[in-house]
Formats: sequence, C-alpha cells, structure tokens
Amino acid sequence: MPTKQKRAILLIQLGSPVKATPQALKDYLISFLGDPHTLGNPPFFWNALLRNIIAPLRAKASAKKYLEMLKAHQISEMPLITHTQNFSQGVQKELGPDTLVLHAFQHGAKPSIKDALDEFTKQGFHHIQAIPLYPQRSEATSTAAIHQLQTELEAYPHLKAQVAEAFFEHPAWVECISQSIQARHKANQQILISWHGMDQKRIDAGDFYESDCKKSVLAIQKHIPSTILVAYQSRFGFAKWLGPSTLSILKKLASQKASVLVVCPAFTVDNLETLHEIEIEAKDYFLKNGGRSFEMVPCLNADPKWVSVFSHKILADLKWKDI
Repeated sequence: MPTKQKRAILLIQLGSPVKATPQALKDYLISFLGDPHTLGNPPFFWNALLRNIIAPLRAKASAKKYLEMLKAHQISEMPLITHTQNFSQGVQKELGPDTLVLHAFQHGAKPSIKDALDEFTKQGFHHIQAIPLYPQRSEATSTAAIHQLQTELEAYPHLKAQVAEAFFEHPAWVECISQSIQARHKANQQILISWHGMDQKRIDAGDFYESDCKKSVLAIQKHIPSTILVAYQSRFGFAKWLGPSTLSILKKLASQKASVLVVCPAFTVDNLETLHEIEIEAKDYFLKNGGRSFEMVPCLNADPKWVSVFSHKILADLKWKDI
C-alpha cells in the first residue's frame, strides 16, 4: 500500500566507527580510506596496502584516540552518531508526519545508505530527496556521498532521487555559525577558523572546497566585528596540503601569549576531529607552547535553532537535481 506521507528526506553523514576498538577502527578505515573519493583515486595497489598494512597499523592508535575522546567528554557513544541521530530526529519533528526523515552513514556506523533505501521502500516511497550534511562542496565529501547513493540506487529501480549539496553561504547557516561564535567570544580572544584540510592537488584540479571555505569566512566575518584567522587541520600523507596549518598558526599565537577561540565550521556535528584533534591535541600543543587560554566552539549539532532553520529555510532553498 502506498505511503500517505508526501515527502522523503535522506540526510547523509560521513560516518564513524561503531565503537572504540581496533577491529571497529580497522573496518572503518578500510571503508573510508578505501573510497577512491577520500584520497583522490590512489594507485592500484592502494587497497591491498590499506587492508594489510595501513589499516591494521593505524587501528590501534586511532582506537586509543577515540577512547581518550570518550573519556575526556564523559560519553559512551561515538558523538558523530549521537549528534547525527538527534539532528535527524529534530528535523523529523520540525517537518511533521507528512515527511519521513532518515539519516544514513557512508562508512562504519549504521544505518547505511542501503539501510535507509530499504526503509524508504518498506514505507512505500518512490521518490526521495537526499542532502549530504557537508556545508562546503568537495569531491571528497559531498560528491562522494552522492556517488555512493547513486551506486546503491542501482538496486532500487523503483526509487527516483534528487540531491542537493552545500549551504556554505546560506544566511541561516551563516547566522547560526556566527551566533555560536559570538556566544563564546571574549574581548581578548583571537578567533581561529580551522577547516578540515585537503590535498592542494585536488584544489588545483578544480575542487570547490577551498573556494567555498573562503566564501563562508567572508559571510561569517560580516557578523563578527573581530578579526578572524583561517587555518587547515587533519593533514594526511606527504603531499602538499592547503595551508597554513592549524598547528603552525596556534604556535605563532602561543608565542604571543594569546587567547584563542577555535571554530570548525566544515563539520555540522562534533567528532574525533573536533573533540580530540582540536579540543585535546591542539589545545595541549597551544598551551605547552605558551598560549594563555584555549576554548573551542562546539559544532551546531542538534541545536534547536539550527534544526529549525535547516528544516524550514535551508531545505526550502536548496536547488535539487535528479540523479
């Protein structure tokens, strides 16, 4: 029997290991780093190297970081999973019973994109609208999510899909990010936006990510009277990456005995990169190098205002295209 609901929305998030164990981390790394979008079409021997050497070696160290993060923040479930679920439930509540809102993860955690498509099918839908939860566009993130959805849809010929990506300049998102900064900013603090890093070669090949980040900064700066510095974190491998690096900027600020407020608007929910790489590792590095004080702005997560404006403004303004 066809569903009485009128609209189906799929929110796609990157993913997370299901728990902080070496085996869970190994499985996650094989999926994440095995996606050709992640590293930009690595060489043919990459998957064998990943499965047999890289993932097993990195799994133990990564599991340790996840355990440190869970302990430091006194939580038991992976924060990306929790916050994404809460955000999805919030959007469902905002949009009401005429819409079915599901979320899915590209790697590791459940539900997967396939799980979501199974549920839409079970509920009798023939058309869905999907949006990756990345504010800025990139081959490594939003494009990867859309391509994964396209691949999974091949097994669901009855399902038609539209996708939309990116809200890096949308006034509602900009306002929420700006207000989250203003709520914590003190007069003596230097604001630092730390973007997730990317291989410079991908940018040179036409990836939109750096351009979108710059446009986001310009939009946010209009709401913030203080100067904003910009840096990039999470470097991987030996290739040239976008710069300056977050640690190099923090070292310079620390030498000036500065106080800093760090915000990471490439992420819609908190995760290992924000709660460990920035709030534990970068903070420790900054303070040990002489910095005065370090504070971080949480991601928007499931903040009620963010949930509301995403549901009623951003979803309404997105440009949907058939895939």
